[in-house]
Amino acid sequence: MGQIPEIFKEAGLNTVTKWPKVTAPSRRRTMHFDKKTKTLACFITSISDIDDLTNILISFQIEWNKICQILRTFNSFQELLRSKTDLAKLFSISPKDWQSLKAALGPKWKLRLSCMAQTPANFQLHLLAGSWIDYAKATQKWWKNIAKTTDPKFHISHQNIYFVSSNTHSLINLITGSPIKYKSLILKYLKQHIPSFFQTWQKIQNNDSKIHPNDFLYFSSKFLPKNSEYHQNTQKIAKKLDIITIPASHYLNITTQLIPIKSLAKSKYLDPRLQILPKALRSNPVSIGATLKSSDDLIFNINYPLGFAAYHILNEILENANKIKGIYIIGKAALLNGEIGDIQIPRLVFDEHSQNSYLINNCFEKFFPFINKQGSVLNKQKAVSVLGTYLQNKALLGKYSKNDLTVIEMESGPYLGAITEATYDKPKPKNTIVDLNNLPFDFGIINYTSDTPYSKAKNLGSLGLNLKGIEPVYLASLTILQRIINQEQQI
Repeated sequence: MGQIPEIFKEAGLNTVTKWPKVTAPSRRRTMHFDKKTKTLACFITSISDIDDLTNILISFQIEWNKICQILRTFNSFQELLRSKTDLAKLFSISPKDWQSLKAALGPKWKLRLSCMAQTPANFQLHLLAGSWIDYAKATQKWWKNIAKTTDPKFHISHQNIYFVSSNTHSLINLITGSPIKYKSLILKYLKQHIPSFFQTWQKIQNNDSKIHPNDFLYFSSKFLPKNSEYHQNTQKIAKKLDIITIPASHYLNITTQLIPIKSLAKSKYLDPRLQILPKALRSNPVSIGATLKSSDDLIFNINYPLGFAAYHILNEILENANKIKGIYIIGKAALLNGEIGDIQIPRLVFDEHSQNSYLINNCFEKFFPFINKQGSVLNKQKAVSVLGTYLQNKALLGKYSKNDLTVIEMESGPYLGAITEATYDKPKPKNTIVDLNNLPFDFGIINYTSDTPYSKAKNLGSLGLNLKGIEPVYLASLTILQRIINQEQQI
């Protein structure tokens, strides 16, 4: 594990970046694997990555060795398969969990189980560098890469920005409107390849579904990753609006989008739910969107990081940007007092890293102009930013609930640590209450429910983002964009 390519080179691993890239579901982490030496090189961005990797590998090794011990009671794995033994019963798991295990092992599950039968696992972890400075250097190189990419058009450090931590699809879809413009292309694909989704579209058209048609198209556009026509046209629209996308690098696996404020006024397919001017002012002789068209400010949107990387990233931006006009965070969270589809607006965040309780003046307490048809909007919530999600258990959840901490997530606390240092004249304290009610910029957090730990029902954490969870994501993004529009027009 290391932060930047240079760290691996210093350890004698000179060709790490030339090794084949590998990925893991639900983890955005740059990784390369060398088959000859059986070495996996992981680029880490904060202490949260170490916590995540260590616990996953320990658990993987334990389960691998349990399977190995069970399978070694047979002469060979092939003999076991020929005997048609019920493998779910053999492993003492439910048929449903057996299907999950097969899915995790992939199409070659028989070969992989055979490998597990042959030898116990003995993973070894080597942290090449883990000081605070090492993480700061990686984040600094990430910023320099952004500055280098934008240099032909503008100097990124001279810009006034609205920082948004969300994802790489919602803001772009709402602003460019590509899925709306190429609706027929998306529906044609769904009809041919995903008929169940096309049936959902028909229900929407017949008013038999609460899903907004635009949100459905935004979500469904993800099924066209290899459609060159769609992506070329989408890129053309983004280019006309001067939107810059900077892909994830080896320094931080964080995709960045730079969206000029004026692109909101220029876009022909801006989501109609966004109001450039509120209805009360539409009769005003002032040209609609004139303020936005003349703005030189930027929306600096990043694909939300994992855990403590949030601190390093925001700290770097706060140190380098000319002026921060707003900081808005969309995060997924586990909810102890609600259900999938709910939106939570926290008033307090307890951070396990620093043991601080942050009191915040969340702008979305009083500003949430859209209706959530698939769930509730819960105000004045108390959130806890945990060290990691893997070790959360019933005892911890009970402790959180007893203290009225009903929202469990990973990024708000680290973000608020960086904001504290940008507000006060000292490094962030520990084990105290931090008052952030009077910040020098607009600030807000919106969490949407991805898990309900007290429920045995399926959740987004096990299924990934699906149609039930798409409305809260887009409502949060719409709210942030409308907030920015209003801020720019001083409404």
